[in-house]
Amino acid sequence: MKNRYRLFSLFFIMGLISIFSGCDQIKNIFWPTAPIVATATKEKLQETPAPVHGTVLAKINNEVITLEDFDEKVKAMQSASAENKTLTREEKKTLLSNLVTRELIVQDAKARGIDKKKEVRDAVVEVQKNVLFAELINDETKGITIDAQEIENFYNQNPKEFLTPQEIRAREIVVSLESEAKEIMIALLQGADFVALAKEKSLGSSAANGGDIGVVDKNTKFDKFRDVASSLDKGQISQIFKGPDGKYYIVKVDDKKGGGVLQLNDKIPGYNTTVYDQIKSWLLQQRQTQRVQELADRLKREAKIEIKEELL
Repeated sequence: MKNRYRLFSLFFIMGLISIFSGCDQIKNIFWPTAPIVATATKEKLQETPAPVHGTVLAKINNEVITLEDFDEKVKAMQSASAENKTLTREEKKTLLSNLVTRELIVQDAKARGIDKKKEVRDAVVEVQKNVLFAELINDETKGITIDAQEIENFYNQNPKEFLTPQEIRAREIVVSLESEAKEIMIALLQGADFVALAKEKSLGSSAANGGDIGVVDKNTKFDKFRDVASSLDKGQISQIFKGPDGKYYIVKVDDKKGGGVLQLNDKIPGYNTTVYDQIKSWLLQQRQTQRVQELADRLKREAKIEIKEELL
């Protein structure tokens, strides 16, 4: 049964999405171009209509869609859209037709007694609980704010959190004997070409590429290698060091990027937000979580709760 509800929800959402598509077949199913004439049984028509609060936009048997409710749905669609587009009059007419269709189906479901089924009543109760939960959390946290001083304090107290990743491109020469490594080092100090020596002398898999290993990666290079590469400036050549495989290494840094500290007004790489806004959002979330936890703790203290964990 739950799958049926999901299917209908999906059906309705597809209808909303197709407002902006050119699929005439789908539109003809949900929103026929001819005026909608609602049919109903005599019993439905004799039902006492509920009081109307607002301007009547559409009436479907004894149910009413008000202009105010419709405008709220339009705003919800606009806020959910990535483009945040404004609906045209034709698109609004299509949406209204969709809502009328949904109301007719709901009325027919009630006429068939579907709303009396246990699984339907349970689902309605569950939705109501979720709505109440969300609304209370919103009421409890809506007054929370974060000021500029708090953001600056967090930034100053956590400098390591705002370091940009360092990218190092390097070359290596790998040999088995320390004596051979020393001879190569002497040659390098005398002006020999690192690329040529790597191709001629190195035992590493990178030898054919002149010792080029690309970006130094923690998954492919050991800690000592990364530490040595990090300590060098662009163009510098390291001293000889021994790897965990017993071989001797010489490293040259071809390029070095990143590793700086982002400022408060800088955008975070890969995200369309500044450091300032990110800190504010994080602090706000933390404070809201704390407020909700305090509420939950208080309610638990005041409530009478019995839990039989042995039944789990």
